[in-house]
Amino acid sequence: MLEKILHEAVSRDASDIHLTIGQPPFFRVAGELFQCGTALTSRQVEEFLDELLRPRLREEFEKNLAVDFSHVDEKISRRFRVNIYRQRKFPALALRLIAKEIPTLDELGAPAALKNFFTAAQGLILVTGRTGSGKSTTLAAFLNELCKIRPCHLLTLEDPIEFEYAAENSFVSQRELNQDFLNFADAVRTAMREMPDVLLIGEIRDAATMHAALEASAAGVLVLATLHTRSAAETAMRVETMFPLVQRDAIRDLFADEFSAIISQQLVKTSRGRRCAAEVLIANPAARSLIRQGKYLQLKNVMLSGQSQGMQTMDNALKQLGIDSL
Repeated sequence: MLEKILHEAVSRDASDIHLTIGQPPFFRVAGELFQCGTALTSRQVEEFLDELLRPRLREEFEKNLAVDFSHVDEKISRRFRVNIYRQRKFPALALRLIAKEIPTLDELGAPAALKNFFTAAQGLILVTGRTGSGKSTTLAAFLNELCKIRPCHLLTLEDPIEFEYAAENSFVSQRELNQDFLNFADAVRTAMREMPDVLLIGEIRDAATMHAALEASAAGVLVLATLHTRSAAETAMRVETMFPLVQRDAIRDLFADEFSAIISQQLVKTSRGRRCAAEVLIANPAARSLIRQGKYLQLKNVMLSGQSQGMQTMDNALKQLGIDSL
């Protein structure tokens, strides 16, 4: 039954699958949710869990009432990011289909300014947006192209591993939470002993991980990570507010020195299908100065005046796609 559902989702080019007891399977296609089939029974959902959960994952689910992992269906040769959780005391599943082939930045419609960082020796690039805005895909496209252009050691820290990289000229180390490391902050710090040139942090969730990411950048690594923020200004503010008041002046200075770019994106419907609309802030003296002073709302002026450097506001990005506003 599960294989049939997964195959149907792939055939419909769905991005997400939602399953739980007493409701039919739901697919998300081109951003829209619709149901497919009849209501699932408790026995069917328990069979799904038996098929997906290895003993370690079953133990984690029973302990924490939720678990994240990746699943590869060999019969259809597709990888899924899986979240199993409980709702109204029943188990439920959310599966995200991972693209079979990593798209190019051009195919995604990602900001051209990202390509300027293929040869960057160090810095922190943050790709932000709501869940489902394509952050992981943008980073995968960037890293896939970077590894082809520049031989490097790429180290990823993910929860779970999504895209697999197989660059001929680069050494790739992909590590998964609770399988290859226990927490992001410590993993970032120990990663320095593994001498990466490029470090991907799947998501920065706390102050300790953010501080470790900034330290890694200062040590000479190109660091890429995601945050669930909606704009460049909100991202810079979020970095500061992760920390206690007594540390914020120092964090503003460190972030101003180490950030290279903030890409805040969303997926929007166009006549050509869903496309990426992205706000782009690139580090320059004006942006660094405003961040040091905590004047985040003025970053929009930097983006407006920095269009020749590849910067743009979200309003400008939407207009380029023929959309006045959302």
